[in-house]
Amino acid sequence: MPENAFSEQIIPGTYVRVLAEGLISVGGISAGNIGIVGTSDTGIGVTHKLGDWESAQNAVGAYDAYADGAGTLNLTRSLSLLFSNGARTIYAHALAAGSDQAAFTTAFNEVIKDDVNILLAPELTTDQALAVLGALVNSSEDNGKDVIAIIGADQSSSTDIAAQVTSNKRIIITAPGVVMYDSAAGADVDLNGRYTAAPLAGLISSLAVQSSPTNKVLGGVVNLVNRFSYVDMKDLLNGGVCALEDRSGIRVVRGLTSQAVDNGPFSQITTRRIVDYGKAGVRKACNPFIGRLNNQRVRAAMQGAIDGFLTTMVQDEALTEYTLEVTATRQDEIAGRAVVNIAMKPTFSIDFVRVTLSLS
Repeated sequence: MPENAFSEQIIPGTYVRVLAEGLISVGGISAGNIGIVGTSDTGIGVTHKLGDWESAQNAVGAYDAYADGAGTLNLTRSLSLLFSNGARTIYAHALAAGSDQAAFTTAFNEVIKDDVNILLAPELTTDQALAVLGALVNSSEDNGKDVIAIIGADQSSSTDIAAQVTSNKRIIITAPGVVMYDSAAGADVDLNGRYTAAPLAGLISSLAVQSSPTNKVLGGVVNLVNRFSYVDMKDLLNGGVCALEDRSGIRVVRGLTSQAVDNGPFSQITTRRIVDYGKAGVRKACNPFIGRLNNQRVRAAMQGAIDGFLTTMVQDEALTEYTLEVTATRQDEIAGRAVVNIAMKPTFSIDFVRVTLSLS
């Protein structure tokens, strides 16, 4: 007989009802899966789930010589930078060389159906990427899926780069261009600033949501195409750019989203990722309770599932503390609603250290 209900009771016996809501918990949550679209001559029109560099080359082929961006296998070039910076799971959609913005939009509409958290398209111009990915991250949030987009700036001066920034809590703009060793050309090549999105995305995907990319070193990057002065760097950071510098390795100066241009609440990348992770966990905790009884016992079980997840976030230092309440008035019960109220305090990273020296 079903364990969650009594069957008809005609023949004498013991009828057991098992209430298993108290065993519901939150399963695994992805926070660093990457979705990318680029050109290739192999595996075109398909989204490939990749977990290592060898499988990437088998799926979409080796990249060709960069030739100032004129190569036709730039998807693999981006994958190289992603894997060299710690990316583990990548959903890569291959397009034919010469594909236009509309083709990229269509491809990303397919990629977003997979379990992705970070999106990038280094082959699109900065303006095109902002148009394609900006619309996608906003519509995805409206549909209950939280993703961020990382876009490289294709301008060279700090003024021009800052002018490309549009405040968006789900977009990261990075600069300048990077230098990488091109095995096809057999030499170091200067990559357009758009490709800087790839190593930064790989780095962020490898970090726990509460760990900031600030001051972290990028792998697979030989040098920067251009270096900024102190004044230029101030302009970039004030303009909401997640800029790079050459200081004992190529490092992220400060992990900012483009919302930093107007000092928005999600200026730090970690705040955006912590909140998205929390939202995903709460959804996973609550969804199994949909369709179950809306009574105090079941609501208490749901609160326990959410509480267990949020407690783990505190233990992992993603949150400093939280409060949680699950309620339902009689009208809520009639309407089929349970109301969950959560107040979370995300952990912030140290960006500045102020030291006072007292001499005597």
